[in-house]
Amino acid sequence: MRNMAGDNYVNSISASDGVVMQLTGFLFDLDGTLANTIPLCIKVYQQTFKHFTGRDYSEAEITAHFGLTEGGICQQVIPDRWQEALDYYHKAYEQAHDECNEPFPGIPAVLDLLRSKGIKMAVVTGKGIHTAMLTLHHLGIADYFEFVEAGREDAVVKASAMRRILESWQMKPEQAAYIGDAASDVEQSAQAGVLALAAEWSATATIDQLEDIHPYASFTSVESFIAWIELHVEPTLVA
Repeated sequence: MRNMAGDNYVNSISASDGVVMQLTGFLFDLDGTLANTIPLCIKVYQQTFKHFTGRDYSEAEITAHFGLTEGGICQQVIPDRWQEALDYYHKAYEQAHDECNEPFPGIPAVLDLLRSKGIKMAVVTGKGIHTAMLTLHHLGIADYFEFVEAGREDAVVKASAMRRILESWQMKPEQAAYIGDAASDVEQSAQAGVLALAAEWSATATIDQLEDIHPYASFTSVESFIAWIELHVEPTLVA
């Protein structure tokens, strides 16, 4: 399909209502989407909180705070010593990261495929920028992404982060897609107006918790995501 403004090709997919959407940008969640890092995060939070409070925290108690940065979570759980706890978390997280030193199988192929098609890529995560960059470099995939937008200590802000990236790219929301593993990722995508895709290839995915909003497409394996890209995403550039 040719862009009416010129001779460049654009990505086109037919939505369920027959509307053709143009994709030129892909935004990715990090934990649970690019790599199986959620168990690592939970383990380090449990270690950190026990060190400072003396009691054990369940996975549910930890994940209830997800969406905020590590600093925000430490402020909620250990308000009087949150900076000490955050420093402890950062050190423990880096030391433990060898437990997850590769992306999900197939993710490098996804990124190579999108890059070969001229698609702009970025990461939008609720993590703090320190751990986000540490993880991306540790996984060996940092260079694929033009932007990395981290979270905030006091609120879930993925939708506004998506809008900032699109503004930098001078791209309309309908030209971009966001893929994440959490129900909140689909909700934030809807707020930003981008195409919401669901990554359900991780055991920690929470897409099934959605009630009122549903993703455009959901993938239970990275292989099925690759097949979808190959079918629906065309190169953006023509010589």
